[in-house]
Amino acid sequence: MSRELIALLAEAPEIHDALANTPDLQDKALSISGNTGPVHLFDATGRLLVRLTEPRRVAAPGEAERLLGIPAPCPHWWVEVRSAATIPQAELLAWLCADALVAKHGGQVWSPTAP
Repeated sequence: MSRELIALLAEAPEIHDALANTPDLQDKALSISGNTGPVHLFDATGRLLVRLTEPRRVAAPGEAERLLGIPAPCPHWWVEVRSAATIPQAELLAWLCADALVAKHGGQVWSPTAP
């Protein structure tokens, strides 16, 4: 089963820049594809590890609380971060991606369970 995280961001994200400038991700020899639309992270052998959806602006007050059970100021940007289910390090990379987005753009990460 893949791992899904939701990054609720305070400002419109620059996903590619946030990931490309995160030392913990640079150390993993990953390739990052997608300058528009979804962003994908691959390992050195070309296996897909993490997929990040295109950011969506949410302007409806209370929407994050209704869907996820957590409050988020409006507007905010919603980015889904999914890790590959069959690759052990993919879940950690998904968390690194979500945390990098929050560090750069403010906000919070939602997960159905803690890491």
